[in-house]
Parts: sequence; structure tokens; C-alpha cells
Amino acid sequence: MIRTFIGSFALALAMGAALCPGAAQEYPSPYGPAPQTAASPASKPDPAMLGRARHFFAELQSGSVNRSELASGGAAANLNDATIENAQHMIGGLGAPSSFVQQRAGSQGGVSWAVYLVTFKNGQRVDFLYGVDASGKITTLGLGTPR
Repeated sequence: MIRTFIGSFALALAMGAALCPGAAQEYPSPYGPAPQTAASPASKPDPAMLGRARHFFAELQSGSVNRSELASGGAAANLNDATIENAQHMIGGLGAPSSFVQQRAGSQGGVSWAVYLVTFKNGQRVDFLYGVDASGKITTLGLGTPR
């Protein structure tokens, strides 16, 4: 398994997760062990954040990412062409998601984040971690094997 870390926190691309789900591993929490109050699996999805996450996921699938959406520093500096190509290779051929469901959400250190379970028509699934800072810039991204 290959992992690439991007951004202020982590973007873990579990290469092969989409094609060989058993070969990929889960990615770590972007904040390490967090108190129970930091994330809530039962919280209602924020419709605006869900819409932005779906849009950026589609950009990753197409390999055409709008870098102006990224927070300066870590995320913007580390989301390079090779990383985008790896993400596109992993999820680009799966087609449009048939569902995009929030599994967990929280906020910590000025970043609001959510993990979405993305399911495709062929039954394959990936977790998509998406986080934004107070100004709405993307700070945290991740693709991994669903828990």
C-alpha cells in the first residue's frame, strides 16, 4: 500500500483501495485520537459542506482540481499533479457516486471536517475525508478504505 500525505493534516491515498479493497488499509484520523465530543456520527450533514465535498470529489475523479479552493500552505503546497493523478487513478473510473453519506463529522483546531461514505453503482465504496477552515478553504482531504 502507498500513502501520500497532503495538507495541514492528512490526505491518505490508499492506492488500490478502489480496485482491491482488501489490499488497502484505513487512513489515520486527521487529528489522532480525539475526545468523544470532537466527532459525532449522528450529527446532521451540513448541506453546504456536503455539496462542496461532492463537488471536490468530482474534481478529483476528473483530475481537474481548482486549487484556489485550497487553504494556503500545506494543502495547496502538497496537492501536486502526481497526487491528483493518483486520486484520479483510484476513483476516476468508478463513475458518478450512487450515494454520498456522512459517517462522522466534527471540528477541531478551527477546521470543520466530515467523513463521507461514497458508494458506486458497482458496489465499491471509499471513505472521503473533507475539511475546511473558518474561511471555507479546504485544509483536509483523504481517500481510504471504509471502516
